[in-house]
Amino acid sequence: MERCGRNFTPEQLQTIQSRVEKWKETDEMALLIFLLIKTRLKMKELLGWFNTDPEKRKEYLKDKPDWLGGYISAPKLFPKTHQAYLKQWKRVCSQWFGIHEATFEMVRRINRNDVFPNAASS
Repeated sequence: MERCGRNFTPEQLQTIQSRVEKWKETDEMALLIFLLIKTRLKMKELLGWFNTDPEKRKEYLKDKPDWLGGYISAPKLFPKTHQAYLKQWKRVCSQWFGIHEATFEMVRRINRNDVFPNAASS
């Protein structure tokens, strides 16, 4: 099955938006997807420098510190590997939408203005 053209439907985008907004304070997967949508960062960057360097993270989010709440200064936000998060994301999408081969690229293809109207400036 080809992955490169698959996208979430508008209804699925609304579900993702509402759930990650609601759960980002207590669920690391929700926070990861929230940041993947709201920022222009790639997964490699989110799990790389953004994850491990609190000073660079603060600088990057200087205009939006509320995005991370109390986690802005955490030494490490995401302790798992890319593969572990991908498996978890596939499981979540399977439960929520019946999509069995979801990818992070599907999230990155989201038109940020459709999901977060004020995200164009980020």
